[in-house]
Amino acid sequence: MTYRAAVIGCGRIGSTLADDPLLAGDVMTHAEAYFLSADVELVAVVDTDKASRERCAARWEVKDSYATAAELMQGSKPDIVSVCTPTGTHAAVIEELLSSGLLPKAILCEKPIAESLDDAERLVDLTEAKNVLLLVVHMRRYARNMQNLKQFLGDGGIGDLRGVSGWLTKGTLHNGTHWFDLLRFLVGEVESVSALDVLREPGSDPTLDVSLFLENGMCATMRAAEAANFTLCEMDILGTKGRARIVDSSYVVELTLAANSPRYVGYTELLPETTNFGDRKDVMRHAVEDIVRCLDNGSEPLSSGQDGVEALRIALAACESATTGRLVKLR
Repeated sequence: MTYRAAVIGCGRIGSTLADDPLLAGDVMTHAEAYFLSADVELVAVVDTDKASRERCAARWEVKDSYATAAELMQGSKPDIVSVCTPTGTHAAVIEELLSSGLLPKAILCEKPIAESLDDAERLVDLTEAKNVLLLVVHMRRYARNMQNLKQFLGDGGIGDLRGVSGWLTKGTLHNGTHWFDLLRFLVGEVESVSALDVLREPGSDPTLDVSLFLENGMCATMRAAEAANFTLCEMDILGTKGRARIVDSSYVVELTLAANSPRYVGYTELLPETTNFGDRKDVMRHAVEDIVRCLDNGSEPLSSGQDGVEALRIALAACESATTGRLVKLR
């Protein structure tokens, strides 16, 4: 079966990043992923800006373009809809899709799923009630290297896990939800959160220094760095037999394992180990493959609406803790 797809929001992640020459050969946008899929036909695009939607439609050889989600559902009847609009509009766009007489089979929403936890939970409830599959783009879940690392850690590749640390730029909600979701994906669920606003960045989404206490007893720390200097999203996982460092925006995993020291007799040190975990390319293409798999087989998505809720829950708890100065329990 070939599924009909549409993209709402013709900006960078929706479409235009595909024209970045440095990303050539790496499928990062929703439109390009649908365009290249053998199982999906991109039939329409939506944007409130007429010039943007017309450029997008021409770029991807799409006949239909619309200003609203309601017009899209009535005019093109897509099976899959990507929501690539600004975060503050996610809830309204998804609700508009769900209020249409013609429902999509699946919605793929950019993260964070919403600005408030109430909105996020309502969206999950609404999609479940209407039997619409909801997925949230935590892109690292679709990366082959992160999937292989998860298996490696689960198999005891660095022994029993002891703790996690890392660095982040560009906002606790905007980028932090990626970090928090990766922590859940690789290590475990978060029980409580404590945060400080050390950088005092301007704007509504500062990058916070966050301590996270996990249900398995471990502690994780996410440190804030200044985006004015460079972009950073790293995670360092320590175990009893080694260490896995996720660097270069998750494109690279550096592995060190415990071994006899080459310098000192009787010492055990962490030494570099050459291991190929795979690449982090084509994450959006893999996301589309996941949707098709779920629709074909009724299987669970790699990054569900509930995963979106949980990542947002952690981020909002961090914001609350930084404001109140108190530890925030998630449940």
